[in-house]
Amino acid sequence: MATALLTMTACSQAQWQQIQVATLSPDERTLTVEVSFGTPETRPRECERVTDTEVRESPSQVIIGVQVHDTCSSPWPWEGDTLSVAYVRRVPLQLHEPLAGRTVLNNTGHDLVAINRS
Repeated sequence: MATALLTMTACSQAQWQQIQVATLSPDERTLTVEVSFGTPETRPRECERVTDTEVRESPSQVIIGVQVHDTCSSPWPWEGDTLSVAYVRRVPLQLHEPLAGRTVLNNTGHDLVAINRS
């Protein structure tokens, strides 16, 4: 399953992620995007989390967004002996109607989102 890997920057407020790719479910009612975090989903940290999602539908397009809050402090790559590793978490976005050929755009710049089919 090829989907977007969204990178996060350490900051103290929630930010909408730049979505470039989403995976469409077989029934065309769910778009799934991937967000990267510093810890696996089995050991989540309170300082990194998805705080909001957006799905706005019209007859011709769907606008999607995922907002992430990350207040975890991480060392600069040259500080310490740690290796930066990203753990992917999948974020499903439910549609009210099947996608049915509508254009999908991200909410950060209304750029076209590539759609992969699962």
